[in-house]
Amino acid sequence: MLLRERDKGLMMPIRRTYLTIFAILFVGSVFLFITKRLTDESKTGSNPEIKQAISSKHEESNPVGIGNSTNSNGDGNQKKISTTSGIGRTVDWNKYPGTLDGQIHRALDNHDGEMAMDVADKLWECNVAAMLLNPSEPWQSPSQDTTIQAARLERIQKYQRIDADCQTIAGDREQWRLRLLDVAIEKKVVGAAINSFNQGVRRPDVLQSVVRDAQAGDINSLTNMAYHKAADFEISADTQRAIRYALEVASNDPDVGKMVRPYLDIAETTSVPVGGETSAKFDNSNLSDEVRNEGKAIAEHIVSRINRGHQ
Repeated sequence: MLLRERDKGLMMPIRRTYLTIFAILFVGSVFLFITKRLTDESKTGSNPEIKQAISSKHEESNPVGIGNSTNSNGDGNQKKISTTSGIGRTVDWNKYPGTLDGQIHRALDNHDGEMAMDVADKLWECNVAAMLLNPSEPWQSPSQDTTIQAARLERIQKYQRIDADCQTIAGDREQWRLRLLDVAIEKKVVGAAINSFNQGVRRPDVLQSVVRDAQAGDINSLTNMAYHKAADFEISADTQRAIRYALEVASNDPDVGKMVRPYLDIAETTSVPVGGETSAKFDNSNLSDEVRNEGKAIAEHIVSRINRGHQ
């Protein structure tokens, strides 16, 4: 028993490091995906959706950076989706005065859940900035396309400013981020718990909060729960089936489906290496009526949150 506990303690830092690397590499693959689409579009003309993708403010929770979109409702009228930069929290670096280090201490001292979540998001972007500013990474390779060059320059300048703010932090950024997320979880800020989970925290209150956020329609919580093993969140197989079905239903919504579809794709693909699934496609063919009804209810929450701009 003692050996198992010791091994478990040794594995947690390794798992946390793996998750961080996986997430950062995922952001990088997204940027490569966007760059490729930019190259393709430059041959046929400008695509406003891709331009918005390049200026996406939050890569972690917005994997493809889909921006404000307009969809037909079937009668020829256009309906605008009320979301500022696709799905995901937007990090506003000008929202709070002072240095990033000062913001950390202010959020903790005041026990301010929303500010704690905002600053935790900023600390995540410190990791993204370090990666994107690395000159050896493939997306830094030269390009003759002026659109891509302009987008890269804008992004580099943005992350240079972010990196400078990140340098004001004294101490371990990951530990500060965990403390901030604890405050946000305690204050029931949606989306905080899954960030803590992805840094290796497995406390019962964190797992329960992830489940609560997912059932409320939080797309990041849902995606993670869909591709992990059900046991990782201490939920039943039927609960996970309902979550997976919810993503499929929401991905077919006429208004916001195209925003949800990338998350379903990520969940299905990642469920093989992370969740141990044998197929990169969720099987929703033999679900019980109870599971389907639960999934539809969650899908309604997803769509509602996106339309309200809360994703």
